[in-house]
Amino acid sequence: MFVSFLIIAHAPYLRRAGRQHTGEEPLHELIARGLIPLLDLLSDLQTTGLQPRVAAACSPLLIEQLADPVVQKHFLLWMDERLARRSDDMRRFESEDNRHGSYLAHFYLEWNRQALRSFTNRYNRNLAQRLRELVAARVIEPLTGAATHAYLPLLGRDESVRAQIEQGVLHTTRTLGRPEGMWLPGGGWRPGIDLAISDVGVRYVVVDPSSLPPDVGPGPIMIEGRRLAAIAPDEDLAHHIWTPELGYVGDPLYRDPSDPGGYQAIGLSAPQPYDPYHALRRAQEHASHFVSMLVAESARRAPGDLALVPLDAALIGTTWFEGPTWLQAVLTLCATHPALSLTTPGEYLRAQRPRQRASLQAGSWGAGGHDPWQGPESEEYWRAIHAAEERMVQIATDLPSAEADHERALNQAARELMLAQTSDWPEALVATGAAAEQRERWQIYLDRFDQLTALARQERISPADRFLIDQLEELDGPFANLNYRIFAP
Repeated sequence: MFVSFLIIAHAPYLRRAGRQHTGEEPLHELIARGLIPLLDLLSDLQTTGLQPRVAAACSPLLIEQLADPVVQKHFLLWMDERLARRSDDMRRFESEDNRHGSYLAHFYLEWNRQALRSFTNRYNRNLAQRLRELVAARVIEPLTGAATHAYLPLLGRDESVRAQIEQGVLHTTRTLGRPEGMWLPGGGWRPGIDLAISDVGVRYVVVDPSSLPPDVGPGPIMIEGRRLAAIAPDEDLAHHIWTPELGYVGDPLYRDPSDPGGYQAIGLSAPQPYDPYHALRRAQEHASHFVSMLVAESARRAPGDLALVPLDAALIGTTWFEGPTWLQAVLTLCATHPALSLTTPGEYLRAQRPRQRASLQAGSWGAGGHDPWQGPESEEYWRAIHAAEERMVQIATDLPSAEADHERALNQAARELMLAQTSDWPEALVATGAAAEQRERWQIYLDRFDQLTALARQERISPADRFLIDQLEELDGPFANLNYRIFAP
């Protein structure tokens, strides 16, 4: 049986959002506990000669931030603060004669030092460049996605869908390499998206199983009327990894993700002291168990079948601290097992043409229950987004030949709109009951959008207006080559 692991990584645009928990902290956590361990294990396995092949769907918005010198500098400051806190913890525990606390503080101190050495010495602060090198070495197959990780089915204009897809492909191609596949945020699909994807030359798209017709068997399919394949992840295998009640992440020996200090294990009924030695050994045991499940699954499936296993970087390492140890063991065991063959979706499709053809139906992760992107809490958000989309399409139609500062204003307006379309905002609104800080983020982008479109309709751009454009280009500056005309009908 062929097995493909798909690493999914994304962070909203947090550059210069402030180094507090609601600012850049989630991005730094993802880098330190998710991405650096992932790159370390892939680089280490590469040196052994195993050449583990994995697919990676890193959102263009994340890649943009990883290559940003401001983000890199702030990450170093954040790591220095974390190392200082761990050193203080160790001294305090030693003065209290707390042996287990001292042991854990020393473990975390060395763990963070190693992460910092990898970031500065091994990867020269630029994780995006290291990802590109692994793509060139055929260790990673890159997938693209919506430019700002927008949830495409709920966007109001086809021009927005096209802009998100085209800009996403362009950015992934320039930063990592030409993508063969596309990952849709939330697996979200609706009819019409396939046309925009086909137009940019992508060969396959990963969709949620809810988008497949019920009479379709396992394996990739060709989408009716398109030269585009669709692949659905294996939900049963994925759930066994990340579901707390059934999967590995709920093991009582693992570090409790709700404990910010990391000194407690999940425990059985009451918090237990965390011991990384036993937890990391359990991760290796779980890796052996998972591979045995894959071998058993291969005996039940037809020869040549593909099992696609999605792994969210926000889980592997960030929430599940022991996840990278588990993944390294799984990849090693899969690469050396005679019944399993590690591959990537693109590599598989070049050797195994899909035997089925069907039309996809609307679907996403939320199709079978609570939709994490749409609810009463997010109604105001979607009304504002749809109204801004209409204005963007209208002004791109009215001013097709803008030049100089007028063109800069319109390009920045398109950038602000796309940042407001990031799917993290409606998801957080639904999950937290319209938290004020989440509303502020998308509303700030839309307020700036309104300012810029008003400037673009003025006959003359004043020096003060030009200064505002300069400021916004610096604050909200991803996708430097974005052109507003992409929103023209």
